[in-house]
Amino acid sequence: MGRGRGEVGFAVAAMLARVGGFCARRRWLVLGGWLLVLVLAVGLAARFAKPLDTELTVSGLQSTQTLDQVDAEFGSGGDEGRVVFAAPEGQTLAAYQPALTALEKALNAEPTLSPAGRIGYFSVKAEQKQTDAALDQARAAGLQVEESSELAPPPSGGSSPGIGLLIALVILLITFGSLSAAGMPLLTAVLGLGVSLAGLYALTALVPVNSIAPTLAILLGLAVGIDYSLFLIERHRRQLREGAPDVRASIALATGTAGSAVFFAALTVIIALAGLAVARVGFLTQMGLAAAGAVLVAMLMALTLTPALLSLAGRRVVGRWKPRAARTAPRWAAFVVRHRGVAAVLSVLLLGALAVPVLGMRLGLPDDGDDPAGTTDRRAYDLVAEGFGPGANGPLLVLVRNGAVTREQIAALPGVATVLPPAVHGQDTLLTVVPSSGPEDAATATLVAKLRGLSPKTSVTGQTAVAIDISDHLAGALPLYLALVAGFAFVLLLVVFRSVLIAAKAVLSFLLSLGAALGCTVLVFGPLLAFLPTIVIGVLFGLSMDYEMFLVSGMHEEHRRGATAPVVSGFARGAKVVVAAALIMIGVFGGGVAGGDPVTRPIAFALAAGVIADAFVVRLVLVPALISLFGRAAWWLPKRLDRVVPAVDVEGTDLIVSRA
Repeated sequence: MGRGRGEVGFAVAAMLARVGGFCARRRWLVLGGWLLVLVLAVGLAARFAKPLDTELTVSGLQSTQTLDQVDAEFGSGGDEGRVVFAAPEGQTLAAYQPALTALEKALNAEPTLSPAGRIGYFSVKAEQKQTDAALDQARAAGLQVEESSELAPPPSGGSSPGIGLLIALVILLITFGSLSAAGMPLLTAVLGLGVSLAGLYALTALVPVNSIAPTLAILLGLAVGIDYSLFLIERHRRQLREGAPDVRASIALATGTAGSAVFFAALTVIIALAGLAVARVGFLTQMGLAAAGAVLVAMLMALTLTPALLSLAGRRVVGRWKPRAARTAPRWAAFVVRHRGVAAVLSVLLLGALAVPVLGMRLGLPDDGDDPAGTTDRRAYDLVAEGFGPGANGPLLVLVRNGAVTREQIAALPGVATVLPPAVHGQDTLLTVVPSSGPEDAATATLVAKLRGLSPKTSVTGQTAVAIDISDHLAGALPLYLALVAGFAFVLLLVVFRSVLIAAKAVLSFLLSLGAALGCTVLVFGPLLAFLPTIVIGVLFGLSMDYEMFLVSGMHEEHRRGATAPVVSGFARGAKVVVAAALIMIGVFGGGVAGGDPVTRPIAFALAAGVIADAFVVRLVLVPALISLFGRAAWWLPKRLDRVVPAVDVEGTDLIVSRA
């Protein structure tokens, strides 16, 4: 394919080569410019940042609309939490009446006692609780006193970038064999992460930002920031080892060739993450755009700051020893190609087996029952379940208009533990229904559906009903988002590699990786966060396409050069980068699992599992096996499509030819 067939790709590669050459020549200007951007972003964040939004809500749902009506008519909404208290095992609260009386007076609330008389709780507004002194006095008297999440301080936790950075440094040292080369991706990623996070917090002055969005931006921004820089550095190092005489010219060429793959890979991730808006869920859109912004900054850093740092390092970036992986990759590829049929079948069977638990996947939103056992809100949750039954942690509010349904009818429904006395406002009656099952149980969702089916004039709300509705909404949007992502992947790779089979293989292998990631997460965590599959689809799709670009572009380039064994030689060129990038991703996401909270931990786990499946099973086994099985048909494109599909030349081969 000459320049005439790859005008788009050549234009991008040529532009990036000019950018790389400029950054190599004006290295101090580029470094100073990015530091200035970082200082300005931090300054804006410090001056204008507002608190992050902690609510996970979706507007327009029946439960949320009903909750607004209940708040307006009955004043029963708001940030109401529970102070839960319990006597020691074998005793009752009657022996602690003075302490309870003092606590009642301090909280200005009436206690609710369990039938057994050992456990009770106060319903308390967040603004009522001004001091912990009364709680400490009750504890000193011998009572166990715990608080629900509405009243307790937020648990510490989140992503652990320090763990990921340490793992990344070790992997980069092993990969490059050079301290200067290993340090560049880390410096690029950390500066990029600082810019994107500071910019995100500064943005809170204009629009609300969910509290989970920065965590996702950290996990993804740090991972791809390292990966993109890694890919560029490795291309430059290979050119120097092959005898490139001029360092700056090599930097420009590496930015034009490897930088093109980085550009298109990052564009893919950004589009996939921005596509989270398809679900029409505000907090999910915020998370997707925040992560997309972090990826955009990481790409810009890789394409500008990395060339500047490479110019500063000179030839020291090559290192003094050749990593063993460079010798192992060709042997592994040759082994897979020799046994390609068995390798393809076994890898598909393995991924399929890991995906089986997805068939029983249930979605929900986090509550206090998902917190670690040692936290006060989790202990409060467990005490309420023990004293009043599991449904007491998720009571349902049933709003009945014009007496359409009676309390007795509701109490007679299967799955109802009790119905509290009603509150009346005009023609509206509000009933509090305590299910016999917990908030995350499938039986509770069934009960909500039965309550709504009693009459068109009956509405159900409350925290549990809202969570069920949000989960149903996200589950309904999931097939559309997955179809859009899969369709986009097929079109993108059809254009990039001009091959129907490569594009179809990439889509199917992505679905296998996704199934394995979600299956492992269901196996470990049980019911999943309602928005977890959507996020994992967006992020894992982007990472999967990154690995596809980095690995298959090498095979494609070798094929175009007429290599006798393009799969083996192309695999050898890209495998080291894919393995290093995957290990870094696993380290970053693993840090999120180790140091995360109940919301971020399963997300980080799913992403880590997805990367393991995609990089080490799909890319290192299934991809070379299938492309070898395809033979020459791997690069086949029907003539009709050949005339209309633009040629991108993502490898920058035309740029190499033009500079030869």
